[in-house]
Amino acid sequence: MIRAAAALALSGRYAVFGRQAAAGLEAWAAAGDVRLRLEDDGSESARSAALAAALAPGVDLLFGPYGSGPGRAVAATMADRPELVWNHGAAALPRTGARLVDVLGPARSYWRGLPAVLAGEGPVALVRAPGGFGHEVAAGAREALAAAGTLPACEVDLDPADPGSAVAVALSRGARWIAGGGRMEDDLALARAALPAGLRAALVVMGVAVAGRELGSAVAGCIGPVQWDGDASAWPLRLPPGADYPAAQAAAAGLVAERALAAAGSAEPDALWRAARRLRTTTPLGPFAIDEEGRQVAHSPAIVRWEDGPGGPRREVVWRSPHPAA
Repeated sequence: MIRAAAALALSGRYAVFGRQAAAGLEAWAAAGDVRLRLEDDGSESARSAALAAALAPGVDLLFGPYGSGPGRAVAATMADRPELVWNHGAAALPRTGARLVDVLGPARSYWRGLPAVLAGEGPVALVRAPGGFGHEVAAGAREALAAAGTLPACEVDLDPADPGSAVAVALSRGARWIAGGGRMEDDLALARAALPAGLRAALVVMGVAVAGRELGSAVAGCIGPVQWDGDASAWPLRLPPGADYPAAQAAAAGLVAERALAAAGSAEPDALWRAARRLRTTTPLGPFAIDEEGRQVAHSPAIVRWEDGPGGPRREVVWRSPHPAA
């Protein structure tokens, strides 16, 4: 039997997605011989780190938290420890010496397809959301635009208390789109300020179903990055009803970790770390490969656009990386 554990946001600000991640891990565990222990970190970074450190010695596979803030705290706490952390929910993690295995695509890759999707649709204002994740997302969007020979209309830092100020700057510079993304609540507030003003939104929150529930018909035309395209038919396990990409990320992390464990032949940390770095595999999330420090190098998120439909707006994939490992 595989012993696995994770501290996840079952309550607090990240709970919408943390509970999805928990459901994904539970689906993976139910499909195999796995004893899974889940603890609630309350969306608190310090608690997540303390729980991870306490859980690590007693399990074969330790899964990371949801959210880049808790993820960075875990990375700091696990620095120079031998145990691996299978990262499914933190897309902007610095390397600290911890043995982090990134299953999801990094934040800088979220908007790799932005120029292709918005070709001919007007100037883009880049909005940097607070925190390391928001800055990485914006930096990736800037790099993608630059690679396509396009400059943003402007770049502006988001004040979560006054999203209208970023909208005003974007409009004054002739932008037709705002692009970036950060915390769910900040993205939604920015969208609520931008959409009535005539701007379209390319934000991280637009990749998940909550955007449609919160914004209704106004979400049509907006775009967002997704780690998983929503096709549940290819999974070797039963994803929970209503699974979104945070659940898929976690389930895929379980599949990848289990394959590395089998290749290593034991849960001894050095052997597992070697096996993880050598592993080349594919899950319904996409291809998996990491570099020597555990960074994901094979998987790039797709982009979806919200389209009007008879049952209301729905997400449709409009871009996939032609070269996943690029």
